Amino acid sequence: MNLLREPLLHFVVGGALLFAGYAWLDREQTDASDLEPVRIGEGEVRWLKETWANQWLRAPSTQELQELVADLVSEELLAREAREMGLDRNDTVVRRRLAQKLKFIVEDTSRLVEPKEAELRQFYEANAARFQKGARVSFTQIFFNPALRNDASSDAKAALVELKSARDTELAAMLGDRLLLDAEVRDADEQAVSGMFGPDFARAVFALKPGMWSEPVKSGYGFHLVSIADSSAGKQPPFEEVRDKVLQEWRREKEKGADRDYIARLREKYGVVLDDSVKELLGADRVADMAAAP
Repeated sequence: MNLLREPLLHFVVGGALLFAGYAWLDREQTDASDLEPVRIGEGEVRWLKETWANQWLRAPSTQELQELVADLVSEELLAREAREMGLDRNDTVVRRRLAQKLKFIVEDTSRLVEPKEAELRQFYEANAARFQKGARVSFTQIFFNPALRNDASSDAKAALVELKSARDTELAAMLGDRLLLDAEVRDADEQAVSGMFGPDFARAVFALKPGMWSEPVKSGYGFHLVSIADSSAGKQPPFEEVRDKVLQEWRREKEKGADRDYIARLREKYGVVLDDSVKELLGADRVADMAAAP
């Protein structure tokens, strides 16, 4: 009777029942003689040696290489048996890893194609806005903090009047409140200014003319008086100057196109069916994009 209380016995019996149940449910298992054997060739061994050398900065010894190959054989056998048992089904990690691996293969294939010079120039002309050099600006800002003032906007306007009437060039440094950001910003593009002060502030600053203090400009922090020291308009660089960037963008577009085309072919091959409840959640347009009859 004590034997029946042993946890190890319960584990063994439970495992036996689990695998017996699997064998009963999967009666049409492939005959062992029909399965392809695990093959380890020169390429696999070379990959093992290179991986080892990259990690340990030396080639593996004969014994180490033997152990690496033995581990690879065990891994292949276990992985193959796991797939036979269906353990890869409904596994998010496995699904994502396999999808990612196939995506890399598709993208690598697209990189084998090299564009002709005329094709690159045509891509540059069709997407000229991507390669424009944006406008840049240098400015000084005086900050008025709403958290410290009853009416920061009115205080900024009063300071503006004082700045316009005064001849003291150092007066600006004595006005306003402290801000963690620098009072002077030099040679920045709109994205950089937006990152510091917010997009509305950046758009307003790039619309200002040099040489005078602005009306109060609102940012995510409060209000600012801004004086533009220097600005330069955006320009279109010649193709030769940005050729490397054009090639990079061309390759990125080819990779995206290869992914899109391959997914479309897979959708036609397998079909995609969305339940009615899913259609209600996604909307008709998205369903039409994703679904295809099997």
